[in-house]
Amino acid sequence: MADRRVAILLISHVKALADGAQALMQQANRDVGIYACGGLEDGEIGTSIERIRTVIDGIPSDHDILVFYDIGSAKMNAEMAQEFEPNRTIMISDAPLIEGGYVATIHAGLGKGIEEVKRNAESSYQKGE
Repeated sequence: MADRRVAILLISHVKALADGAQALMQQANRDVGIYACGGLEDGEIGTSIERIRTVIDGIPSDHDILVFYDIGSAKMNAEMAQEFEPNRTIMISDAPLIEGGYVATIHAGLGKGIEEVKRNAESSYQKGE
């Protein structure tokens, strides 16, 4: 059991995709903090560093944050958000948003630390599990 809990942050260009992924993962474990950030402020497709930072601000400070993203510029904004939060542990996973996030939810729910959760999410994808 890790000392710190792991929250999952899902970043997508489409709000409905992020919200749907969040709902799917909450079905796997309602005790894991799953946070969705999708689309732009006006509802259009895209990602916003400001919106990502706002979601991060809402995640309890005693949680480490594992980020999953849909496509390239979402990762770029996640990396920028990571740089703005030097006092928090934020890791970005290259596992697919849905599959990786789901596996991460399972492992975070088992009380594993962020590095182990990330490793499990990424290795399960590579194995095709």
